[in-house]
Amino acid sequence: MSSSHRDAHPYGRSSDDVRRRDQRLRRTRRLRVTQLTIFAVLTVVLIAIGAYAVGELSRPMDEPGVISPKDFKASPTAITCPEDGALPQPPGEVTVTVLNGTSRSGLAGTISEQLAERGYTVGKPGNTRQSTGPATVVHGPDGYLAALSVQAQFPDATLKLDEKIEGNEVNLLIGDGYSALQEEPAAAAVLKKPAKMPEGC
Repeated sequence: MSSSHRDAHPYGRSSDDVRRRDQRLRRTRRLRVTQLTIFAVLTVVLIAIGAYAVGELSRPMDEPGVISPKDFKASPTAITCPEDGALPQPPGEVTVTVLNGTSRSGLAGTISEQLAERGYTVGKPGNTRQSTGPATVVHGPDGYLAALSVQAQFPDATLKLDEKIEGNEVNLLIGDGYSALQEEPAAAAVLKKPAKMPEGC
Protein backbone atom coordinates (compact mmCIF):
# COMPACT_ATOMS: atom_id res chain seq x y z
CA MET A 1 0.00 0.00 0.00
CA SER A 2 1.40 3.42 -0.87
CA SER A 3 2.38 5.90 1.86
CA SER A 4 -0.28 8.33 0.68
CA HIS A 5 -2.90 5.75 1.48
CA ARG A 6 -1.40 5.03 4.93
CA ASP A 7 -1.41 8.77 5.91
CA ALA A 8 -4.84 9.45 4.55
CA HIS A 9 -7.49 10.48 7.00
CA PRO A 10 -10.80 8.65 6.91
CA TYR A 11 -12.55 11.91 6.04
CA GLY A 12 -10.12 12.86 3.33
CA ARG A 13 -7.55 14.81 5.44
CA SER A 14 -3.96 13.85 6.02
CA SER A 15 -2.56 13.17 9.49
CA ASP A 16 -0.46 16.37 9.21
CA ASP A 17 -3.58 18.42 8.72
CA VAL A 18 -5.11 16.80 11.76
CA ARG A 19 -2.05 17.54 13.90
CA ARG A 20 -1.99 21.17 12.79
CA ARG A 21 -5.68 21.48 13.54
CA ASP A 22 -5.19 19.98 17.01
CA GLN A 23 -2.31 22.36 17.68
CA ARG A 24 -4.42 25.33 16.64
CA LEU A 25 -7.22 24.18 18.91
CA ARG A 26 -4.82 23.81 21.86
CA ARG A 27 -3.36 27.28 21.26
CA THR A 28 -6.84 28.75 21.01
CA ARG A 29 -7.87 27.09 24.29
CA ARG A 30 -4.72 28.35 26.06
CA LEU A 31 -5.30 31.89 24.76
CA ARG A 32 -8.91 31.84 25.96
CA VAL A 33 -7.88 30.54 29.37
CA THR A 34 -5.26 33.33 29.64
CA GLN A 35 -7.79 35.97 28.59
CA LEU A 36 -10.37 34.70 31.08
CA THR A 37 -7.77 34.72 33.85
CA ILE A 38 -6.73 38.31 33.12
CA PHE A 39 -10.35 39.41 32.86
CA ALA A 40 -11.14 37.75 36.19
CA VAL A 41 -8.19 39.43 37.92
CA LEU A 42 -9.16 42.87 36.53
CA THR A 43 -12.74 42.33 37.64
CA VAL A 44 -11.64 41.49 41.18
CA VAL A 45 -9.36 44.56 41.29
CA LEU A 46 -12.13 46.88 40.06
CA ILE A 47 -14.58 45.45 42.58
CA ALA A 48 -12.03 45.97 45.38
CA ILE A 49 -11.39 49.59 44.30
CA GLY A 50 -15.10 50.29 44.09
CA ALA A 51 -15.72 48.82 47.54
CA TYR A 52 -12.89 50.92 49.02
CA ALA A 53 -14.18 54.10 47.37
CA VAL A 54 -17.71 53.52 48.63
CA GLY A 55 -16.38 52.91 52.12
CA GLU A 56 -14.35 56.11 52.09
CA LEU A 57 -17.26 58.21 50.83
CA SER A 58 -19.67 56.77 53.36
CA ARG A 59 -17.32 57.30 56.30
CA PRO A 60 -18.08 60.57 58.20
CA MET A 61 -15.32 63.14 58.34
CA ASP A 62 -13.70 63.62 61.72
CA GLU A 63 -13.33 67.39 61.36
CA PRO A 64 -15.28 68.87 58.48
CA GLY A 65 -13.34 71.79 57.06
CA VAL A 66 -14.30 74.89 55.16
CA ILE A 67 -12.72 75.51 51.78
CA SER A 68 -11.66 79.14 51.56
CA PRO A 69 -12.33 80.89 48.24
CA LYS A 70 -9.35 81.30 45.93
CA ASP A 71 -8.09 84.77 45.21
CA PHE A 72 -5.94 84.99 42.11
CA LYS A 73 -5.37 88.73 42.35
CA ALA A 74 -1.90 89.92 43.25
CA SER A 75 -1.56 90.80 46.92
CA PRO A 76 -1.17 94.54 47.48
CA THR A 77 2.26 95.67 48.60
CA ALA A 78 2.25 96.61 52.28
CA ILE A 79 3.62 100.04 53.08
CA THR A 80 5.47 100.66 56.33
CA CYS A 81 3.24 102.95 58.34
CA PRO A 82 5.02 105.86 60.07
CA GLU A 83 4.52 106.61 63.73
CA ASP A 84 2.05 109.28 64.78
CA GLY A 85 3.65 112.70 64.55
CA ALA A 86 6.57 111.51 62.40
CA LEU A 87 8.17 114.17 60.22
CA PRO A 88 9.23 113.81 56.59
CA GLN A 89 12.72 112.37 56.25
CA PRO A 90 15.55 114.93 56.50
CA PRO A 91 17.06 115.68 53.07
CA GLY A 92 20.45 114.30 54.11
CA GLU A 93 18.93 110.85 54.62
CA VAL A 94 17.21 110.67 51.23
CA THR A 95 18.68 109.59 47.87
CA VAL A 96 16.89 110.99 44.81
CA THR A 97 17.32 109.86 41.21
CA VAL A 98 15.81 112.38 38.79
CA LEU A 99 14.42 111.08 35.49
CA ASN A 100 13.39 113.48 32.75
CA GLY A 101 10.16 112.69 30.93
CA THR A 102 10.03 115.93 28.96
CA SER A 103 11.64 117.12 25.74
CA ARG A 104 13.76 119.69 27.65
CA SER A 105 17.34 118.52 27.34
CA GLY A 106 19.43 118.47 30.53
CA LEU A 107 16.45 119.05 32.85
CA ALA A 108 17.18 116.00 35.05
CA GLY A 109 20.76 117.15 35.60
CA THR A 110 19.67 120.67 36.53
CA ILE A 111 17.08 119.48 39.05
CA SER A 112 19.61 117.03 40.52
CA GLU A 113 22.01 119.92 41.17
CA GLN A 114 19.26 121.95 42.81
CA LEU A 115 18.28 119.07 45.09
CA ALA A 116 21.91 118.48 46.01
CA GLU A 117 22.15 122.14 47.07
CA ARG A 118 19.23 121.51 49.43
CA GLY A 119 21.00 118.60 51.09
CA TYR A 120 19.73 115.57 49.18
CA THR A 121 21.95 112.78 47.94
CA VAL A 122 21.33 112.48 44.21
CA GLY A 123 21.75 109.52 41.88
CA LYS A 124 22.72 109.57 38.23
CA PRO A 125 20.07 111.54 36.26
CA GLY A 126 18.39 109.92 33.28
CA ASN A 127 15.30 109.84 31.10
CA THR A 128 11.91 108.15 31.40
CA ARG A 129 8.72 107.56 29.43
CA GLN A 130 6.62 106.88 32.51
CA SER A 131 6.14 110.42 33.76
CA THR A 132 2.61 111.78 34.24
CA GLY A 133 1.73 115.27 35.43
CA PRO A 134 4.34 117.79 36.63
CA ALA A 135 6.23 115.32 38.85
CA THR A 136 5.87 111.87 40.39
CA VAL A 137 7.80 110.67 43.44
CA VAL A 138 8.21 106.89 43.27
CA HIS A 139 9.13 105.23 46.58
CA GLY A 140 9.38 101.76 48.11
CA PRO A 141 7.42 100.22 51.01
CA ASP A 142 9.84 101.75 53.56
CA GLY A 143 10.28 105.08 51.79
CA TYR A 144 7.05 106.94 52.48
CA LEU A 145 8.64 109.59 54.69
CA ALA A 146 11.49 109.97 52.19
CA ALA A 147 8.94 110.52 49.43
CA LEU A 148 7.18 113.22 51.50
CA SER A 149 10.52 114.96 51.92
CA VAL A 150 10.98 115.16 48.15
CA GLN A 151 7.33 116.06 47.61
CA ALA A 152 7.90 119.10 49.81
CA GLN A 153 10.20 120.44 47.09
CA PHE A 154 7.58 119.77 44.38
CA PRO A 155 4.13 120.72 45.73
CA ASP A 156 2.34 119.42 42.60
CA ALA A 157 4.04 116.02 42.75
CA THR A 158 2.09 112.82 43.31
CA LEU A 159 3.34 109.75 45.17
CA LYS A 160 3.62 106.27 43.68
CA LEU A 161 4.55 103.00 45.39
CA ASP A 162 7.04 100.60 43.82
CA GLU A 163 7.91 97.50 45.85
CA LYS A 164 11.26 97.13 44.05
CA ILE A 165 12.66 100.34 45.56
CA GLU A 166 14.41 99.90 48.89
CA GLY A 167 14.92 102.08 51.93
CA ASN A 168 15.01 105.86 51.58
CA GLU A 169 15.72 105.84 47.86
CA VAL A 170 13.17 107.53 45.58
CA ASN A 171 12.84 108.18 41.88
CA LEU A 172 11.60 111.58 40.75
CA LEU A 173 9.84 111.49 37.38
CA ILE A 174 9.59 114.92 35.78
CA GLY A 175 6.70 115.51 33.36
CA ASP A 176 5.69 118.21 30.90
CA GLY A 177 3.75 120.18 33.55
CA TYR A 178 6.87 120.85 35.64
CA SER A 179 7.90 124.50 36.10
CA ALA A 180 10.23 124.88 39.08
CA LEU A 181 11.06 123.69 42.60
CA GLN A 182 9.13 125.02 45.55
CA GLU A 183 10.69 128.09 47.16
CA GLU A 184 13.19 126.84 49.72
CA PRO A 185 11.61 128.55 52.79
CA ALA A 186 8.19 127.07 51.95
CA ALA A 187 9.69 123.62 51.39
CA ALA A 188 11.58 123.82 54.69
CA ALA A 189 8.34 124.69 56.51
CA VAL A 190 6.65 121.57 55.07
CA LEU A 191 9.50 119.41 56.33
CA LYS A 192 8.74 120.54 59.89
CA LYS A 193 5.08 119.48 59.77
CA PRO A 194 3.99 115.97 60.91
CA ALA A 195 3.48 113.61 58.01
CA LYS A 196 0.01 112.67 56.84
CA MET A 197 -0.71 109.00 57.35
CA PRO A 198 -0.76 107.01 54.08
CA GLU A 199 -3.88 105.14 53.06
CA GLY A 200 -4.21 101.85 54.85
CA CYS A 201 -2.41 102.93 58.03
